[in-house]
Amino acid sequence: MFSEQTIVVFFTLLLTVFNVVDWYTTRTILKAGGNEANPIARFWIKHSSVDIYLAAKTALAAYVGYHLGFVLLPMLIFMVALYGFFMARNLRNL
Repeated sequence: MFSEQTIVVFFTLLLTVFNVVDWYTTRTILKAGGNEANPIARFWIKHSSVDIYLAAKTALAAYVGYHLGFVLLPMLIFMVALYGFFMARNLRNL
């Protein structure tokens, strides 16, 4: 029904949207006094800025997701589901 490229682009866009929402919710939680649960992210945020870290993470996720999708589509779908979980958890913590 849909071409492989269409499916990969759809899931890559969804992954990117989830990352942008994660960016917004993370910044909101941190500004409200919350903390970053991921120790790797916490390290990068501490040694740079929140926005630089989140922008790099969003761009990297989109790039890797797109290229991974053509090789391992189930892995891309898993990444989307994982980010969906984190996004939902952050939205719940707002």
